[in-house]
Amino acid sequence: MAMVTARGFGVKQMVFYRVVRGRYVTDRAELCPSNRKMRASSYNLYLWIFLSLNFLQWIAIVEPEYGLPQAFKYIFSVFALGSMLWYRFRFPVKSAETITFEPLILFFVAWSLFLLGQAALGFDGLFSIQRVLGQRYFFLPYLLPLIVLYTRYEASFFARLLKVGVPLLALSVLVQFYVLAFNLGGGMYEALHRILLFDTGSALFLLTAHLSQNKWATWLTLAYFILAIVLYAQFGRRGLFLESLLLLLAMLVLRLRSPLSGVRDRMVLYFGIVVLGLLVMVSFEPVLSRAFIFQRGFDQGAIDASRGQVFADFFLDFGKPGDWLFGRGLDGHILRTIAEDESEQLIENGFLTVLLKGGLLYLIPMLLLMLRSAWLGLVRSRNDLARALALLVLVQIVGMVLFGLPDYATQYLWVWIAMAGCHSLALRRLSNQELYLIYQQQERL
Repeated sequence: MAMVTARGFGVKQMVFYRVVRGRYVTDRAELCPSNRKMRASSYNLYLWIFLSLNFLQWIAIVEPEYGLPQAFKYIFSVFALGSMLWYRFRFPVKSAETITFEPLILFFVAWSLFLLGQAALGFDGLFSIQRVLGQRYFFLPYLLPLIVLYTRYEASFFARLLKVGVPLLALSVLVQFYVLAFNLGGGMYEALHRILLFDTGSALFLLTAHLSQNKWATWLTLAYFILAIVLYAQFGRRGLFLESLLLLLAMLVLRLRSPLSGVRDRMVLYFGIVVLGLLVMVSFEPVLSRAFIFQRGFDQGAIDASRGQVFADFFLDFGKPGDWLFGRGLDGHILRTIAEDESEQLIENGFLTVLLKGGLLYLIPMLLLMLRSAWLGLVRSRNDLARALALLVLVQIVGMVLFGLPDYATQYLWVWIAMAGCHSLALRRLSNQELYLIYQQQERL
């Protein structure tokens, strides 16, 4: 039976546990090397799911320019959806291990199924299927939660994704340098999605890199986020800029409070904060103040200038009691006077978009579910992974103010995976010692 010593604790402990009638018991089958390798190969499937979603979004942007066949994006979409469904039936949740069978979640699932069924009744031929598979903001973002909430994501799943996902960020960093050097004056939308091609979960990697024995995981994810902040500032992407800053702040708080961070680690963090603060102070006036994001501004006047008319149109058109309660369905439209046909299916605000699609009957349970997940991860857990997942959910809630739309994309999928992880009793009850040993074992596979 494998035994490993945890960093900073000087004790040997078993790694894998499962819940039986509310109590922890050692799962001897999990300790078998062949079983661990089989599970690792299953976890790797999600790496391909994330890559497929990234390439789907990028191809949807560049296919007219490069003349790519539309079949490519549909293949990526079908592969990602089919793989998630296979993984769901390979690793289903059990009622004793999660809260996903509580009344609030069951209501959210029932109303989601109603919205999906209502939209499906309006399908008309091949074009509707193409819309489902090819449009990132239609239908599939509302199907994702139903798959993910009832899928089991163990601590070893997150450890495996950290191991195989972080090295790919090196490719994203190379693309970031290329965009900084040659593409700042070009198209912003395609450039940002090109960077995201190999980003399979950078937000969670940033928050949990200290669980890895490899120090370069921390430095690589930090480099990626610092470069991302610079690019978002240059391109004027306020929502992404603020989300990245919030994730960096969450990482600092999590590291400083973590028992896995020794005195040396904390001193390095303090030193880094001081150096970064000095760099920002010195460079703000000559460099940062010229960035497009600061020219656009962050005050209410700047928000009104960019989206004031959009919000005014929404509240002018969205006035009936039935609109507020039930929404207008997944294919619902809203007034947009600045659009060519004076109609749009999205609002550049996550809360209003969800309200348009599913009404308060979808928005309120969704927010309660997100807040409950964050509370479980932050307050009712014993380890840094659950806290990191909770922080990921909270950042998404904040991000919905500026954008944060339901999206058939890697970042939105991670939010629901984080919520499913927070619901897992087995994951929340792991100590940091046990969690670190799980990460060690995955790194050796």
